[in-house]
Amino acid sequence: MQRDWWTFDGTGEVTVNIFTLHAMNIICHIQPWIHPWLDEQESNTRIYIENGCNFDEWKDDPGIGLIIYAQLAREYGWETYKKVFRQYEQTQPHLDSNQEKMDHWIESFSRQVGYNLIPLFKFWGFPVSKSTAEVLHDLDVPKITDKFIEIAPERYRI
Repeated sequence: MQRDWWTFDGTGEVTVNIFTLHAMNIICHIQPWIHPWLDEQESNTRIYIENGCNFDEWKDDPGIGLIIYAQLAREYGWETYKKVFRQYEQTQPHLDSNQEKMDHWIESFSRQVGYNLIPLFKFWGFPVSKSTAEVLHDLDVPKITDKFIEIAPERYRI
């Protein structure tokens, strides 16, 4: 069930597929980070990362866009997603801009897992507001590594 609260510009074809990844994982036992469709996105994703992760390009390519959501599922599991989505349903935040939606998503997921996920989102080119960076500053940064982060590990930082 896609919601406007966590669907910002460029993610209409991305956030809806979080649920596809979940269903494929639960029903077909295909882990989201090794999903065949995502594997087909690897060469474009590699080029995207090597070229510096321009967020406008990220928004134009759902194949690249879905990878961070698969990373979050791999690192923190579907229960975390469920808790984050329940929080959205309970609070029904009033978010006017794409930046507010992105910041709220980053902050909500970070708070749920107890880690500052800004480095992961910045790695993919997400613009993060100064206020969100300040709010999450005291949380530890998780050590996440995979074939994508290994392409440009120097960009996985605050």
